[in-house]
Amino acid sequence: MNAYLITKVLNNNVIICTKAQQEFVLIAKGIGFNKKSGMILEDNQAIEKVYILDQKSQQDHYKTLMELADDTLIQAVIDAVNIITNAVMKVDNQKLVISLTDHIIFAYKRLKQNQLINNPFVEETKQLYSEAYEIAEEVIERLNHVLDVNFPEDEIGFIALHIASNTESLSMREMDLINRLINKSIFILEHDLKHEIDKTSIQYQRFIRHIQFLRLFVNNGWSIKNEYI
Repeated sequence: MNAYLITKVLNNNVIICTKAQQEFVLIAKGIGFNKKSGMILEDNQAIEKVYILDQKSQQDHYKTLMELADDTLIQAVIDAVNIITNAVMKVDNQKLVISLTDHIIFAYKRLKQNQLINNPFVEETKQLYSEAYEIAEEVIERLNHVLDVNFPEDEIGFIALHIASNTESLSMREMDLINRLINKSIFILEHDLKHEIDKTSIQYQRFIRHIQFLRLFVNNGWSIKNEYI
């Protein structure tokens, strides 16, 4: 049967369904209106996004997140995910929809409570993941508009890291380690060697790219064969 069985209506725009013994998150404007568990939804209806959550922990986490947010916040999250998945970059949709939903909901709640988290790696993120950063800027612009808030630039960096972690073979932990390595290197240069670093310079951009390449060399077991090194 080419149809979905509705198992839970999260709100007017998001429902949980099953088909062929798999659980799906279906997203579309008004898709949950007047819908109830046990109803059949034809596959040919206007569905904007379909996400497969094949692990129970993911399913439970996503459902819990949906219960923490109102329709406006959920729509803002949906818009954010759509901006990223519609971009040129290839992303892991399943991983992204969970991590980004979690991040945006709690970032919004912290912002409303004036509990801002400083991001010390904004410049590094901007240089290392420039394409992801540009997409993140669009995401934050949309969130600010829909939610009538003003997320700081730090949040652009956080969103960019989430995007980058879903487009490269890097975990958030690995990217955090790279950023910490860059910051530690800069600290040594500036404080121990008394050499001031211009983070807007081409030299700085080349430096952090070399750090990124170093990570690639180490992770892939590559060696540098150069008789002059």
